[in-house]
Amino acid sequence: MILSVNSDGNLVGTLKRIGIETALERSQSVLIKINMARPPEPGHPRTDVRLLAGIIEYFASKNVECALAEGANGFLIENLERAGLKKLVQKKQVKVVDLDLEEYDGVVVEGEEHYLPKCLRDYGTRIGIPAFSKRSGMTFSNNVKLFVGAVPRRMYQFSEETTWRLRVHVDLHRSVANIYRAVMTYAPFEFFINGGKAIIEGQGEFELPVLVGDDGLELDRYLLKQFNLEEPEYITRLVELDSMRKDERGYR
Repeated sequence: MILSVNSDGNLVGTLKRIGIETALERSQSVLIKINMARPPEPGHPRTDVRLLAGIIEYFASKNVECALAEGANGFLIENLERAGLKKLVQKKQVKVVDLDLEEYDGVVVEGEEHYLPKCLRDYGTRIGIPAFSKRSGMTFSNNVKLFVGAVPRRMYQFSEETTWRLRVHVDLHRSVANIYRAVMTYAPFEFFINGGKAIIEGQGEFELPVLVGDDGLELDRYLLKQFNLEEPEYITRLVELDSMRKDERGYR
C-alpha cells in the first residue's frame, strides 16, 4: 500500500490510515532508521529534516518510546546537531542509537553472512525514513538501500580499516539485496516514509512529495517509475525472488 499525503499536509491522517497508530497500540515503542551517516549538504541530501522533525513530534504526542537509528561511526549525535535536530531530539527524549557501535547477530542470506544490530528487535514498530537520491556513477538509493547503513561497518572491512563498508561493494547489488532480505527476516520494518529533499543527477535537488508505504520495495519501484529511472540490479533481484515465492505458494 502506498498513500500520498494530501496537499493540505495532513501527515497525521495518512499515518493513521496506513496503520501506524494500530501498531503503536500493540508495541508502545518505535525505532526510526534514518539516512544520517553524515550531515546533509548541497548535492547530498539525507533524511529530510523538516519531515523527520514532524515525525518526532507525532510520536512524542503519542507518548511512546522513540529512537533514531543510523550507522554513523560514532558521530550520529554530532550529525543530528549539525542538521539542526539535536535540541528537538533532547526535548522530546528521543533515544539516539548509532548502529555501528551496537552488538550484532549474524544472519546468512544466499550464502552471505550479514551482521544486524540486536537492538533492532528491542522496538515493536520499525520505520524507515530514507533520502531519495540518484547521483552520477552511484546506484539509486532510497528505501531498500537504506539498510546498508544499518550493518556495523567494522564487520565489513578487509585488512585495513576504512569508514566504508568495503565488503558490501565486492558484489554490491547482491549484498544490498541480501541485507534488505536479512533485515526483513530478522527485524522487519513495517512502514516507510518518503519525502522532502531529494536529488537526481542532471536535474538537481527537488522536493519529493510525502509518501507513506508498508513495503519498501514496492515504494522504491513506484518512485523509479514516476521519475523514469532504470531499476537497479538489486531491485530486480528482490522482485524476481518475490515472484518466485508467490509462484511457490501458488503450487501448494
